[in-house]
Amino acid sequence: MTVRNAILMIIALLLGAAIVAVPLYANGYYLALGISILYFTVLATAWAMFSGPTRYISLATAAFFGIGAYSAAITAETLSWPLQLLVAAGAGGVVAAITGLSTLRLSGIYFVIFSFGLAELIRQLVIWYEVNVHKSVGRYLFSDITQEVLYWQLLGLAVVVLLAGYALNRSRYGLALRAIGADETAARHAGINATLVKLGVFVASAVFMSVAGAMMAPRWTYIDPAIAFNPMISFQVVIMALLGGATHLLGPLLGVVPLVLLFEVLTAALPNHFSIVLGLVFVAIVMALPQGVIGLIAPLLARPHAKPVAMPAIAESPLLSVERVSKSFGGLRAVEGVSLTVAQGEILGIIGPNGSGKTTLLNMLSGALIPTTGTIRLGDAVISGLPAHKIARLGLARTFQLVRVMPELSIAENVAAAALFRAGASAGSETEIHDLLELVGLGRRSDTPAGELTYIDQKRLELARALALEPRILLLDEWLAGLNPSELETGIALIARLRDRGLTIVMVEHVMDAIRALCNRCLVMSAGKVIASGTPEVVLADRTVITAYLGEADA
Repeated sequence: MTVRNAILMIIALLLGAAIVAVPLYANGYYLALGISILYFTVLATAWAMFSGPTRYISLATAAFFGIGAYSAAITAETLSWPLQLLVAAGAGGVVAAITGLSTLRLSGIYFVIFSFGLAELIRQLVIWYEVNVHKSVGRYLFSDITQEVLYWQLLGLAVVVLLAGYALNRSRYGLALRAIGADETAARHAGINATLVKLGVFVASAVFMSVAGAMMAPRWTYIDPAIAFNPMISFQVVIMALLGGATHLLGPLLGVVPLVLLFEVLTAALPNHFSIVLGLVFVAIVMALPQGVIGLIAPLLARPHAKPVAMPAIAESPLLSVERVSKSFGGLRAVEGVSLTVAQGEILGIIGPNGSGKTTLLNMLSGALIPTTGTIRLGDAVISGLPAHKIARLGLARTFQLVRVMPELSIAENVAAAALFRAGASAGSETEIHDLLELVGLGRRSDTPAGELTYIDQKRLELARALALEPRILLLDEWLAGLNPSELETGIALIARLRDRGLTIVMVEHVMDAIRALCNRCLVMSAGKVIASGTPEVVLADRTVITAYLGEADA
């Protein structure tokens, strides 16, 4: 251990001891201030655990905090304190699971609106129960828990939340959350079960919020729905997390301390204008510090390297068969009765004029769309109708016509997101991840954020991410489009090398030189139907194909 590290450790120990000992030398107002800092630290860190990486702005904090507080109030006379906390955690977790299953498919403003409405919905249900069943508006809660004990309890909970956040960030699920926040569609096609990952972390976040509410309940003595489900808590937590920086573990703490102090001053000085000032503070944070305080010091905080990715291996006998698959959008028949088979090690080219249904067909193969009719098999498994992440884990990977990368993640993390969730596989060594990136021409740039890459390099990254799934079949959707002649030659050679390794490829392409050079067979689509199939030489000379591309007059 270096002298510098030893000094830092001593400072950290002294600081920790001072924080633990606060109730021994502080009382009254300052102890209450410490309690406020701790419970907002728990709430803001738990909020950031889910909303930070996914960018799902949740205003449901007040709902789960209130559930915890009311659980403690209801069970105070019948259960011991540890059991009260356990009941609060269970109640918050169950409500989060139920609401998450029905709402986490929402995104953007729709999720914000629902999460805000959840607190009001639960508040109204509690009011109805209190008035009609309990025959009162609120409840008294008498407890022998002192301010000092409450402080230590909240401190312990804060440490648990921070440790949970640290463990999550270091796990593959932390990488999965960041991938979902960067591009959820790409994450699903990288084998990540986005719904399950989001739900699990959302429930964990809600449990911590509910336990915090239960711990705070004895402090009030009297609890009613307006106190427990105060919507202002949700907004305060969001502002604190955003000020500090919701994407970093310690970011919320950096926002909690100054804002708790500010809110104390505002409550005393401007009690009738607190909401207005709170709104102005929020606008100022978004405008001046979009990445939070942590964004100013991010270069000093190195994120742990992602787990490395193993080189792809080819399965022994992959086979794709499509039987009379169709897809309709209302009255529009985008794909109609398409059938095809692809043998192991083969490259099948799919060509046709724009709007002929090529990408729609690939979307059905990869799980982005569900066929209206027909069956798709990968080997012996029927995959038509399966979600994208399951199809990816079964061995079918893809790139996109409009390139999709996770821009905030590094090149290595983009690839690792796929490698860590492929079926029955584990990440390999740093040498292996370098070899995979070297294969696509990105070997020396593994730490570069994907958003800084050129369009062509993002295409290369997409291919590396697809290969990290160790696919049996690779779908390339116009992967060679936009390349200059030199890049095109390199790209064709790369696809040929993948074929030589035994990888089966289905490629949608407009570059006829690539079709001639690479494809064993070619399938031509027009108006959603297959109009020709065979070797590239035969198909490209077919008068029906020429007419589809050029029109009857020019054919």
